[in-house]
Amino acid sequence: MAKEGKRRYRVVHVGTGLTGRQALRAIIDDPVVELVGVKVSTPEKVGVDAGQLCGTTDVGIAATDDTSAVLALAPECVTYCATAVRREEEAIADIAAYLEAGVNVVTFSTIPMVYPAVAPSEWREVLESAAQKGNSTFYATGSEPGFISLNIPTALLAGAGRVDSYRMDEYAVDLDKAYPIWDVLHESMGFGKPDGHVPARIASGKVNKDWETVVRYIADILGFKLDRIELEWETLLAPTDLETALSIIPEGTICAHRWQLAGVIGARPAVAVQYFAAVSSTPWPDRWPKPAREGEGGMVFRVEGSPSMSLELYFEQSATDRVNPGVAVTAMAAVNAIPDVVDAPAGVIANPLSGPSLVTRQSRT
Repeated sequence: MAKEGKRRYRVVHVGTGLTGRQALRAIIDDPVVELVGVKVSTPEKVGVDAGQLCGTTDVGIAATDDTSAVLALAPECVTYCATAVRREEEAIADIAAYLEAGVNVVTFSTIPMVYPAVAPSEWREVLESAAQKGNSTFYATGSEPGFISLNIPTALLAGAGRVDSYRMDEYAVDLDKAYPIWDVLHESMGFGKPDGHVPARIASGKVNKDWETVVRYIADILGFKLDRIELEWETLLAPTDLETALSIIPEGTICAHRWQLAGVIGARPAVAVQYFAAVSSTPWPDRWPKPAREGEGGMVFRVEGSPSMSLELYFEQSATDRVNPGVAVTAMAAVNAIPDVVDAPAGVIANPLSGPSLVTRQSRT
């Protein structure tokens, strides 16, 4: 329960996919946020109670597919969690409509907008114009890209002196268990595809589009003038049929991949993000750096300079809640930002928010 007299923020939630459901439940549990409406796009979800949509008890709010109906509720903020995969322009148009109507928006759907300075200019212009017309505020966040790859290194680098290079290694292991969506693993990452296949996230330019924002942000706060951005990648083939929690990955097909996106100065990778993706039965090659905890995913931040620093980050799986913690923190990054975004000046927030005001308000009594 909120303390008596505590300010509460009226919120409409949009999108109830894997991560959207976690954001919806967080809103319901948040003592300073009041859920007033839920917008869905799946006909079967229309009329369903918001609590049922996110696996908790009924809250007396039925989902609708009518945008005008949720706007009539006069929300102060929309948590836009609908997917933008293969519908980026539609998602930007959706968000702009809320902003122009005077409703603030927090989202983790439009990944490049986590650092608007290097996001597609047409997206930035549309959202800025809509926000100014509606006297509203837009903020894009998430986990990675998001607070993991922006806020955490910003704090770490506050203690740096000379920085020669920066790199974040992300280990996404046991993906068949942690993110059990075969379409993503098979189509986006290429698991089970034949030798020579280019994973969709590489072929489509998604890696460059999403993670160049991170590389450019870190370079900007360090004052680095990059000569170019370079992407290198490789796939690993299954030495035998590999059993996973989803299906068998046949021998000779892709069972893991690695990519690195680097901002280069001369011949030196000055700022880089390196990503390893694998299923639980993947034999880890010796040439790849290993996560500090065998069999566990996580991130390692590496600063070479004076002083040199490294920082390891892991998300612990709850013994009682089987939600992927990486999914949960993505949702919480958006929900925790609601008060700051509502109270911020109109426009597109240009840099990642941070500070005590973004600490979770959920009670655990």
